[in-house]
Amino acid sequence: MKINIVTVSSGWILQKISERIKTGNTQEGVEIEVSHQPDYQADVNYYADLQNCYYAQKTKCDVAYFTHAHEDSRDWARDLLIARSAFKLDGIVSMNKRYTDMLISLGIKEDQIETIVPGETRELFPLRKIKIGIVSRGGYEGYGQFFMEKLMTDHDLSHFQFNFLGNGWDRIAPIAQHKNIDVNFFSDADYSVYPKFYEYIDYLLIPGVWTAGPMSMQEALSTGIPIIAADVGFVNYEFKADHVFPPNNTAALHSILKKVLDPRLKRREQVESMSWSTYANQLIEFCDKVRKRGTS
Repeated sequence: MKINIVTVSSGWILQKISERIKTGNTQEGVEIEVSHQPDYQADVNYYADLQNCYYAQKTKCDVAYFTHAHEDSRDWARDLLIARSAFKLDGIVSMNKRYTDMLISLGIKEDQIETIVPGETRELFPLRKIKIGIVSRGGYEGYGQFFMEKLMTDHDLSHFQFNFLGNGWDRIAPIAQHKNIDVNFFSDADYSVYPKFYEYIDYLLIPGVWTAGPMSMQEALSTGIPIIAADVGFVNYEFKADHVFPPNNTAALHSILKKVLDPRLKRREQVESMSWSTYANQLIEFCDKVRKRGTS
């Protein structure tokens, strides 16, 4: 079976989607081409946008893609369907269930329309790591170097990037490299680095076993970023942190890290099963179904 995807304008998002459908095709015996005009020898002509679905005469099988209605207007959608002779199409692919239901209410037959949600390209859009910042002035044991070594040695931290500002972290780099943990180190020689550092990170982590402050807590509060802190110094007395764990307890901190990661994973789960190969397979299956229905 040959499917010819008819696009209108190069560089447009629907042109790019069409190219991804072609690349995502893995089915033997199915050829997908992308062009700017109908192919009367193709088994199916798939018009990438029903709004611009122009063709001089009926081909073997015509399917069109419906993306959206202007201002969610049923009247606009009805006029479009009539103007583009959409009721004579063999099939319509709708971008979402909202418009599938609307088109059916306007008279499109249920077996004539299919909802296919666009694919999600995980290779191009990987899950963004949470950027954790740790600030040390002086690098004393109480600021958490040994604690961070144990955290990195004992726990999975693959979804996080750790950013260390200041000195006292010299033993972290080899552990991070061995465990394949994403780390950055920033010099605090110039105090102007500090505002940029807080702008870069998502959370400030205060891993200290003991400390009088730390001053980094006030800095983070000034910028409005959330704080994960051991119950030391300012914490729970002068200032409140978003998440607090007992000092020197790496398991408790790791539980907090999983808690802040969880919403991000749940967002990702909504599209985890999607891919352009899945989209291409669904499109091929629908096109094949309407093509066979027309020849039966």
